[in-house]
Amino acid sequence: MTALDVAAKDLKLLVRDARFLATLGLFSATLVLILSVAFGPVFRDPAREASATIWASLFFAGVLGLTRSLAMESETGGADAIRLTGADPYAVYLGKAFASFVLLAAVFVLLLPLTSVFFDVGDLSILPALAGVAVLALVGYAAWGTMFAALARGLPARELLLSVLLFPSLVPLWIGAVKLTHALWDTGSLESVRDWLKVMAVMDVLGLALAAWLFEAIQEAGE
Repeated sequence: MTALDVAAKDLKLLVRDARFLATLGLFSATLVLILSVAFGPVFRDPAREASATIWASLFFAGVLGLTRSLAMESETGGADAIRLTGADPYAVYLGKAFASFVLLAAVFVLLLPLTSVFFDVGDLSILPALAGVAVLALVGYAAWGTMFAALARGLPARELLLSVLLFPSLVPLWIGAVKLTHALWDTGSLESVRDWLKVMAVMDVLGLALAAWLFEAIQEAGE
C-alpha cells in the first residue's frame, strides 16, 4: 500500500462525511466573521488583524480535522487494517499527512477571500507569495499534527492530548505564518521578515524527519 493509496482512502472517507465538511467550513467562516466584527468597525491595523484571524481560524479548523480523523480511525479500525497489509509505516504517515494537508488547503482557499473582503486587505499581486507561505505553514501543520494524532490514537483523552501537544509545538510555525502574511498584506514584500521563512522550513523538515524516525514505534505502541 503506497502513500497515495492511504491518502486517497482518507480523502474518500472525508468526502463521504459531508456533515463534517459542512460543519468545518461553517465553523471556520463564522470564526473569521466574529473576529472581523470584534476588531471592527474601524480597524487599527487591518493587515495584522486579518493575518492573526486567518491563521487562528486555520489552527482551530486543523484541530477539528485531526480530531475527526482520530474518531474515524477508532470507528472503522482503519489503522489496524492498514498495518495488516504490511504497508511501510512512513508511507502510511506520508499518506495521512498529505490528506490532512489537502483538507487544510481547502479551508485556506475558503477563508482567504472571506478574510480579504471582511478586513479589506490584499490584492492579486501577492497571491503567489501568500500561497507559498500557506504551503510552508500547512505542510508543517500536517506533518506535526499527523504524528501527534497517531500518538494520541487509542488513548481515553486523545482529543485533549492532541491539543496539548499541538499548541506548544506549532508556536514557531504559526508566529512565522502570521508575520509573513502580515508583511505581505501590509507592504506587499517579505524582505523585513524573510528569516521566518527559514524558521518555518526548519519546522517542516523537523516534523517530517521526526516522523520518519518515530512513526513506526508510535504505530507499534498503539497496537
